[in-house]
Amino acid sequence: MNVPKTYFSTKLHTGHRVLRRRLEDLFAAPRRRGVFPLVCALLLVSMLGSLVACDTAPAPSPSAPTAVTELQTAPLTEENQDVRALYAQVLKTLLDENRLPDDLNDPGDYIGTVAEREAMAENQFAVCDVDGDGREELVIQYLTANMVAGMRALIYDTDENGGLRLQFSEFPNLTFYDNGAIQAGWSHNQGLAGDFWPYTLYVYNPESDLYRDVGSVDAWSRDFQPQNYPADTDTSGTGFVYYVYRDMGTEYGVIPPVDESEYLQWREEYLAGAAELELPWQSLTAEHIQTLTAAG
Repeated sequence: MNVPKTYFSTKLHTGHRVLRRRLEDLFAAPRRRGVFPLVCALLLVSMLGSLVACDTAPAPSPSAPTAVTELQTAPLTEENQDVRALYAQVLKTLLDENRLPDDLNDPGDYIGTVAEREAMAENQFAVCDVDGDGREELVIQYLTANMVAGMRALIYDTDENGGLRLQFSEFPNLTFYDNGAIQAGWSHNQGLAGDFWPYTLYVYNPESDLYRDVGSVDAWSRDFQPQNYPADTDTSGTGFVYYVYRDMGTEYGVIPPVDESEYLQWREEYLAGAAELELPWQSLTAEHIQTLTAAG
């Protein structure tokens, strides 16, 4: 694939609101989790000057649906009380100890002070049937990692024995759909896509009760990088061509781009008619965790 190199792109992206919060946290005094090296903060600030390829939140894809379905957390019942108790314990451990199940994060020197617990409210959770299988899942947006690479979006379900089971893990830049699909924005932009943010698309497999990666998409914006832009491929004249990777391991940097019409055809195969889901997010606080096990 003949792709020009971009020296002012970055592999750091969380969306402008999250990034702003993290920078404010880095410069806050005193630090609530010890002294973080100032050089790291300066490095992040310097990267802001290089966000020419990703200076705004990810732009919606051309085929993004307009319909939105709002999910709700169901009332507490005798049938779901055991699951709710399990999910509440997971969240309480995260709040009290900054520890995710299976040691998926580094708790650092967190000791659960009042200031630390208040900061943990930046994280979010939702309990709802996000995959449409008739059971509630626990969805966590873990944003308070010391490094961007440690941020995670996690979906937990229960196994046949009532134990906790991880269904899904990705960078926390997700769009959910009512057919079980998830669009997961990459944690970085390769620098050619301009306002289009690369992503990986997952679909829910009811047989395995897991999510399957069906492909990833990057793009090349003519306005952002006109040099060597493959205009012959852009038969739709949109100013964008797309790299649709069915297998990132073997195709990345190898396959040629395609016109928007071919990209949309691939996307519609998985998202045709699907509406976006708005999850019932709550901040990670003791009060919100208690609502999971309290009768309404």
